Amino acid sequence: MRWMKWAGCVLAMAMGTAAQAADKDPCGSGMVCASAPQTVINALQAAGYKGVLKKSENTGNPFIESAASGYTYRIFFYECEANKACASLQFRIDFTDDGGNSARVANLWNTEKRFSQMSFDESDKSMSFSYDVTTLGGLNQKNFADVIDWWATMLGQLNAFFKAHPNG
Repeated sequence: MRWMKWAGCVLAMAMGTAAQAADKDPCGSGMVCASAPQTVINALQAAGYKGVLKKSENTGNPFIESAASGYTYRIFFYECEANKACASLQFRIDFTDDGGNSARVANLWNTEKRFSQMSFDESDKSMSFSYDVTTLGGLNQKNFADVIDWWATMLGQLNAFFKAHPNG
């Protein structure tokens, strides 16, 4: 009887240790997670894109610089604890005022498109184009490759959209 109690205690301790290890490394093997920025870079590179990991001067959070469809963009890490253990990503491009930026153009994009968002800042006439993705629990390689493919597709559509609406 004592042996069973002792075995139960050992088992409980082992399970607790495994749970603590899982909390420290929430990104499983082969998964892509905002909590492990190198996994995002590796997945980008596996899909044929460059990825340079940097640190935001404003927030201290990591971000990645990359490019596709003729655009340079950034992948920002959000929902971070102490500048790590992040839970989501935002793919984003910011456009300075070129005379064609307007709330009308942004709203037109948002009305016609499903996965991305365009916003207009009246104060400086800039626009932002973004795509948000949660990675909580991790995305497998195939899921993340699809995320990247959607982003690249939207960037291609963005180029055509701006050509069709040159004057806002």
